Amino acid sequence: MDDLERRLLHALKIDGRVSFSRLAKVLGVSDQTVARRYRKLQTEVSLRVIARSDARLLGTYEWFVRMKGGSVAVSRTASLLAQRPETSWVSLVSGGLEVVCLVRSTDARGEQQALLRHLGEPPQAGQVAAYDVLHTFLGERRLWPGLKSDLDDEQIKQLTAGLPEPVGAEDLRITDSDKALIEALGEDGRTPLQELALVTDSAENTVRRRLEHLRACGALYFDLDVDYHLLGFDALALLWLAVRPQCLVPVAEAVARHPEVSFVAATTGGANLLASVICRDNSHLFDYLAHQVGEMEGVLYVEVAPILHIVKRVVAPAGVTV
Repeated sequence: MDDLERRLLHALKIDGRVSFSRLAKVLGVSDQTVARRYRKLQTEVSLRVIARSDARLLGTYEWFVRMKGGSVAVSRTASLLAQRPETSWVSLVSGGLEVVCLVRSTDARGEQQALLRHLGEPPQAGQVAAYDVLHTFLGERRLWPGLKSDLDDEQIKQLTAGLPEPVGAEDLRITDSDKALIEALGEDGRTPLQELALVTDSAENTVRRRLEHLRACGALYFDLDVDYHLLGFDALALLWLAVRPQCLVPVAEAVARHPEVSFVAATTGGANLLASVICRDNSHLFDYLAHQVGEMEGVLYVEVAPILHIVKRVVAPAGVTV
């Protein structure tokens, strides 16, 4: 990528629905140039702008499923999980001998048990476990440092000026139309208002107002989905850390500040902290583990699960059931 394309990615991270004309003005290029570079990034790094929703505000639960076994069973399970509407980020890890995915549901206990029973049936039989997400310290709202560009303060100010003013979410009520809106934007965050109006069976002005309200409440925000391997980052991994309880918060907050890290959450289970890391190569990953994670007080052990392939990236919609 050249500097313009990095600025474009940075700008879209700030406001995923910003118009091409506004982007062109901020970046100092033509509308046609912005559109052409956007299409180029779609092709070369699998760029997608997608909507994400706050599970807490939507009244849903998040948990990770891990299944270990033979390569054939794991591959079949990955395909099975990828087909389910409540799953996202289905990944083959550890040389293809394990599948990990994030599940969002409305009933933590009942739906979790139903899914685990289903996965435990042949031919998916293997070691299956689920870990509840207790608290997210770092999610997708923050710009991952690897995508940062040289946008100056004035350009960032122009982009943020178009965002709705934050408001409290105390009285937020999610309707069926909201769920349909969030699901459609989870597939393509830049879906035009006309199409969103059809999906939600609402007038365009109604969709616009509701979209602005959901963003203002923090229930809905936009993120970039890119293939980091195509950006030159070849060592992606999940880290399952076991941390002393009294050190959990300071360790999690410290890990969340590391430039290699894109996600950090406290979970149930023997390993009580999960981090997703993005490194240039294995040497970079080793240095990170040895000189940053390995020297942190309170970390008892770290299990490294290299990500071999991401089978499904689509974000789970709101209000799904198993």
